[in-house]
Amino acid sequence: MRQLRQQIGLTLEQAAAYLNRDQSGLGRFERAEWPFPRQDVQLLLDLYCVGERPMRDYYLRLSEEAWRRDEWETEFDDAIYDRSFVDLPWLEGRATHIFAFDLGHVPGLLQTPEYAASLIREAETAQATEALIDRWVEMRMKRQAVLQGSQPVKFTSVLTESVLRARTGGAEVMRAQLDHLASLARRHHIEVRVLPMSAGAGAGVDGAFMVFGMPQPYPEVAYVEHFGGRVFLEWPKSTRFVRLYDRLTVSALTPKESGELIMTIAEEL
Repeated sequence: MRQLRQQIGLTLEQAAAYLNRDQSGLGRFERAEWPFPRQDVQLLLDLYCVGERPMRDYYLRLSEEAWRRDEWETEFDDAIYDRSFVDLPWLEGRATHIFAFDLGHVPGLLQTPEYAASLIREAETAQATEALIDRWVEMRMKRQAVLQGSQPVKFTSVLTESVLRARTGGAEVMRAQLDHLASLARRHHIEVRVLPMSAGAGAGVDGAFMVFGMPQPYPEVAYVEHFGGRVFLEWPKSTRFVRLYDRLTVSALTPKESGELIMTIAEEL
């Protein structure tokens, strides 16, 4: 919307006056600090001389997508304590391709409920009730819907061998997780590759990350999660993570070799 305004030579003050809005408020919309209201988008498209139906529909769809972030907050209001979380399933639900690297655990989209619950119990304080843990697991399982259906997202994962050998939740839970991982890896849109210990297991990589390949007009986004919060990095900052992921795949086993290793470790359990 800022680009449209600048293309016809209008100032932020002039556009805000047209909407009868405060200039600082319109500035927040343009900086994506607040989602643009549909009514304001319609009025500004008139002002910016965007009359073609396809283009108007295109911008209106974008404004509606921006407001749809709250569906997770509505359903899981009792379980979301960090509002930045809702950006993650929003990206997962709209990405065309997700790249994931992990050196601590199996990616959330590939986890079984029992494995997820074990991880959450280990990560959260003793104050987390079983009811709340159940809600967090439910939320994680719902996110996995992006891997199902007639047009599932393409998911490519590299994880370290140590992830497979960690007995998260005990031998039974871990074996079931490995069986599930091997089963998912046989789907045409999911690729799982293992970085063996002999390759250095991610030497030089500080932690897990994901990269979301997005359809136009959304930019590519890299995602890093740590104990202190979440970081989302749009293109071109995301390119550093893409290059890192490419380097990791060079050292990783092939999908076939990875599947064989996963099943070997599962049998050992």
